[in-house]
Amino acid sequence: MLTAVACLWLTACGFALRGSTSLAADMQPVFISAERDSHELAQSLKRQFVINNVAVAKRRSEAKLIVVVTLLDEQKRSAALDDEARDAEYALYESARLELQSPDGKNLKGPHTLQQRRLIVNDPDNPVGEETESTIVRAEMREQLSIRLARQVEYWSHQMQAQP
Repeated sequence: MLTAVACLWLTACGFALRGSTSLAADMQPVFISAERDSHELAQSLKRQFVINNVAVAKRRSEAKLIVVVTLLDEQKRSAALDDEARDAEYALYESARLELQSPDGKNLKGPHTLQQRRLIVNDPDNPVGEETESTIVRAEMREQLSIRLARQVEYWSHQMQAQP
């Protein structure tokens, strides 16, 4: 009973074990395709692959699998106001679309949209701190989003291997 409650509590708070991302050797190297607006997210995804020993091709022509990543949206929304109608809390949102393609451009999996959100308590008397904190939190969100993207690629690759 206690174990079940602990498991439910851990999943409810967002805790997740981090494992390594693995792709079969016959699907490597991968090439990450991204538009200019998605460059930071693509670089973060590349870091995730490199950390997990997944070969990343420098040119599309060298790849066995194309990972297309697009940063769709970045938003900042007010979540709560203080007694002077200033932002007491705000939420940051980022969403990205992911697709897998064959080297000839045929769609293999996706598109799939993933979203990352963070709620931040704001000190309305420190606007410089808010901007600095937003920048730091956005970088953390991109890193978390790239981990989720890498895991999605891994999941799809296992699905494709299981297909006859």
